[in-house]
Amino acid sequence: MENREIEAILNEIAELLELKGTNAFKVRAYQNAARAIGNLQEEVSLLIEEKRLGKVRGVGKSIQSKLEELVETGELTYLDELRDGIPEGLFDIMSVPGMGPKKTKVLWEKLGVDTLEQLEEACKNDEVASLKGFGKKSQDKILDGIANLALTRGRRLRSQVVHHAERLKAAIAALDGVERVEVAGSLRRGRETVKDVDLLVASEDAAPIMELVREDEEVDSIIGSGETKTSVRLKDGLQVDVRVVAPRSFACALAYFTGSKEFNVALRGLALDLGFSLNEYDLRPLDGSPPPEVADEPALHRMLGLDYVPPELRENTGEIDAAKEGKLPRLVEAEDLTGVLHVHTNWSDGTASVEETVRAAAELGYSFVGISDHSQAATYANGLDFERLKRQREEVEAARAAFPQLRIFHGCEVDILSDGRLDLEDECLEWLDFVIASVHSDLTMERSKMTKRLETALQHPRVKVWGHPSGRKLLKREGSQFDWEPLLDVCADRGVAVEVNGHPMRLDADWVHVRRIRSRGIKLCVNPDAHSPGAMNHAARYGIVEARRGWASKDDVINTLPLEAFERDFLGLAATS
Repeated sequence: MENREIEAILNEIAELLELKGTNAFKVRAYQNAARAIGNLQEEVSLLIEEKRLGKVRGVGKSIQSKLEELVETGELTYLDELRDGIPEGLFDIMSVPGMGPKKTKVLWEKLGVDTLEQLEEACKNDEVASLKGFGKKSQDKILDGIANLALTRGRRLRSQVVHHAERLKAAIAALDGVERVEVAGSLRRGRETVKDVDLLVASEDAAPIMELVREDEEVDSIIGSGETKTSVRLKDGLQVDVRVVAPRSFACALAYFTGSKEFNVALRGLALDLGFSLNEYDLRPLDGSPPPEVADEPALHRMLGLDYVPPELRENTGEIDAAKEGKLPRLVEAEDLTGVLHVHTNWSDGTASVEETVRAAAELGYSFVGISDHSQAATYANGLDFERLKRQREEVEAARAAFPQLRIFHGCEVDILSDGRLDLEDECLEWLDFVIASVHSDLTMERSKMTKRLETALQHPRVKVWGHPSGRKLLKREGSQFDWEPLLDVCADRGVAVEVNGHPMRLDADWVHVRRIRSRGIKLCVNPDAHSPGAMNHAARYGIVEARRGWASKDDVINTLPLEAFERDFLGLAATS
């Protein structure tokens, strides 16, 4: 059991004790113990094994015995006893900003509220405002907190946190004595959504780093701060954890704190098989000889008989065996993209003109860009019919003249109608340079009907790209249900590329299906789904990461081809567009 899990359990005990009205001294003891565990540089399991847990300040004998039970059995009788009689929904209520155990206890006892739904209803009925210690202002804040709960307590889109990580990383790197600083955790692995930000710093002097983090202007509260670890909550509710390790331990620590947990477990097992003990500090020979110097992660992996495993692949889904056998692909890089197709302008629901959109593509160094506004069925997005597409072509031609260094393809993101027909007539589809076929309506259609619908559309000879195949929106809705195999059969037979949509809310196809797609020899098309010039980099910034997580190489991604090959071999156009 990892320290973070133990820390969470201790905090839960403190909350349960407060809900039960236990004296503040006991509550504080568990809060202090949680903070102490969170700041540890060593695993609790190791401290127990070496009988050093009792030396940790903040962990008394009573709590020590409970931690020993927890680590040894994976369960804690005391926790189970505390949970008895406490509705699980109270923890959801306590996750609302401003709703700690004391206030939650009052609402539970006075109003019988034990779920978020009940709390929201009580607020809307002004029952909360009438309670002593609350009032109308507090009630309104609770309602706002419930509305924003998915953002403040749950997972967030990677795009919503990466700027925090980059800003803090740059600030820490500028301090004297800092040798390295890297993002770790799920953000480094490229997960679509993350709960918090982890930063790891190599320095012999942690004090100025801890001070900088505590005093950062975006910090709303300090969750905990020790000699080498500080956890803060930013003003938008995001938790940031910053750890400092000695430079000699940085490579092992970065590997450890990057995860995933499953990958780390497998790596430690491999190390044991080779006669080493691997932890966040070093790679230590079991025979007692001095640990070797580990310069960086590639060196660590080599010592374990592996090719370097990029962070995006570390999910223990076959990458270790592939690294042993030298069979890991060379993953696609953002710099490999030669152009993108899925781009919207103000002709539909984009914010910029064709010229402004093309300029953004040129500034990114692309050799081609595909304008692909929505088709007519997307009335909500001001979709285009054939006549409007003809008028848009005039702007495209003007942009072609203004940007001769860039090939501009004129296509359309065409809706797949409920019966599988495409939203534009064949004459129009033939006239366009390319067609991206996507579903935007009837997303909850029954599985077999959705499969047939998609199969019909993908068989159309003018479809070049299957757009955001599942239709999911991260943190908002699940994707549609359908059978992938018959659809991949069509894509393989016809040469249709499957999109990896780089919009931060989509990232669709996801990495699991990217692996499935590439295993069939089907090409991927990594696109930004840009609706503004500033979003033109979504393919490179987010879409490529999702493709890499799915083991995609440069050869797997169709829009890494040189312009002439892309235009001729994929789009089937003469090089005169």
